[in-house]
Amino acid sequence: MDVFLSGKRVKVSDTDLLGEGGEARVYKLGTTALKLFHPAHDPLTQRVLDQKLLKLANFPKSLPAAVMSPSGLATDKGGRVIGYQMPLVPGADDFGRLAQRKWRLGVLSNGGLTSLFLSLHGLVEQLHAARVVIGDFNDGNVLFASGKPYLIDADSMQFGGYACPVGHERFLDPRLYGVDLSTAPRFDDGTDWYAFAVLLFQSLLAVHPFGGTHAKLPTLLRRAEARHSLMQSDVVVPRLAVPPKVLPDDLLHWFLAVFEKDARQTFPASLLQLAWTKCACGVEHARAVCPECRTLGPLVTRQVMRSNGRCTARTAFETSGRVLHAAMQGGLRYLAEENGTLRREDGTVISTTLTGAHHRFGLAGAATWIADGEGHVEKWQGDRLVERAQTGLRGLWPVLATSTSATYRQEQAWLIEQQSGARIGQVLEGQTWLWTGERLGLGFYRAGGLTVSFLTRVGKSGLKQLAGITWTGRILDADAVFDAKHVLLTVVCDDGGKDVVHRWLIDEAGAVLAKTSGGVRGHAALLAGRVVLATDAGLVAMKNDSGILIEAMQFPDTQPFVSAGDEILPNADGSLFIVGARDITQLTLT
Repeated sequence: MDVFLSGKRVKVSDTDLLGEGGEARVYKLGTTALKLFHPAHDPLTQRVLDQKLLKLANFPKSLPAAVMSPSGLATDKGGRVIGYQMPLVPGADDFGRLAQRKWRLGVLSNGGLTSLFLSLHGLVEQLHAARVVIGDFNDGNVLFASGKPYLIDADSMQFGGYACPVGHERFLDPRLYGVDLSTAPRFDDGTDWYAFAVLLFQSLLAVHPFGGTHAKLPTLLRRAEARHSLMQSDVVVPRLAVPPKVLPDDLLHWFLAVFEKDARQTFPASLLQLAWTKCACGVEHARAVCPECRTLGPLVTRQVMRSNGRCTARTAFETSGRVLHAAMQGGLRYLAEENGTLRREDGTVISTTLTGAHHRFGLAGAATWIADGEGHVEKWQGDRLVERAQTGLRGLWPVLATSTSATYRQEQAWLIEQQSGARIGQVLEGQTWLWTGERLGLGFYRAGGLTVSFLTRVGKSGLKQLAGITWTGRILDADAVFDAKHVLLTVVCDDGGKDVVHRWLIDEAGAVLAKTSGGVRGHAALLAGRVVLATDAGLVAMKNDSGILIEAMQFPDTQPFVSAGDEILPNADGSLFIVGARDITQLTLT
């Protein structure tokens, strides 16, 4: 693609793509980023695009350096503005990562988190002093690197008479529900502080303030409309979440005022001066007394066996550290980290140190595979380092997929099966997602609005390209799970300010047997072609109804032992292993 900056032609390609959403693509261009808007295909989209281009020409000067403001306009060869250049934040993650408890454990401490929010607080105050409102203030538009926050998507900010035309529903002030945001400036300082409170709440507790489950208010948006937050006693807190009671009363009272009483004042920075304590019972809190020990007594221990209705739960493994990876391979296998030591399920110590925040792990019997954010790959056989390799990256993440029968990595534009050294097929550098089971693997890459998805077959070269798998919006997450003859692909996208979950059930020949768009987020498992989801309300079974995946049965008795962030591993005896952030639980239904 030919683009002109200050009259000088520059060229970007799909391998330079940093991200793609509903309105634009963002490319890496040297030490900068280049945001190019999609062409408008209808009058409404054209009106929004024209407004953005007008905003760019009148963008405020001298904003804080942490705001990735336009530094130059990009034009096509005819001189028409099609986007803008801005600074690039290398090695950055978005704030959405902070709400993922499994990722944040061992990566960013609570003290580091609150320090990060103190910096973000100052940044918001500086913008408000300059009469700029962030507007579309969500966890994808705030980045962090080296302990500092950065704001991107600056073209959406509201200033002067220029509106912010979009707002993500998870961060949008409920007072603006149903309001047309594109016709006039609708946001204010208070809506930014509401979004700030949502970001802080979900980052501290790994759950949205209107998350959890409620019998009469079934969705997050309905609870937000009713101002019925997670802090109400009749809302069931997800298993993977951190209980709100670990926070001090003054911070909890502020959250209650914001989410239930519509308080919209500037967030008091003093509430971020939290003194965190790690109790001997393992709970980290910011109170004078541990809330768990005070409630249960210091000698109470967690039961190994628990029951709820028809469901029996047995704690198979628990750690004060974190579970890094788990798999069913002739039995339960896992890798955990505790106090900096990596240990397998049989007690074998993997004598390596994890550096950085972007790792992929794989298990193959007694072998342990570890890849880091620089593409370095290690294979450990028991406690011995037996192999090193290099793999490509997708953004900050290494491309690695392993099972007992195959290990795939990326070498430039090629997928390599590591054990045989065979080239399996060509993919797109920097853009490829990849997973594998014992017989089948699946991957995809997406660029220029085109999605290319494919199957790999263990022991065979070539990629089987799949038809009928496409979506719109920015990818938030993706996952694939397998059984002997099927794969289920799940892709979660931010599409027009809403999180949309897409799923496709695919057979070994590459045919799409069933699909769905919408529904709840949650990890899945496949059992002989049947789909089971982990949700905050418990396990849910889905079935293929004339090519559409629909909910078939709920298992509410599993709710105390399952959350949407847990992985599911089917066991040969019909039980399920639920892999959490710090434990693995075996569930049996009678």
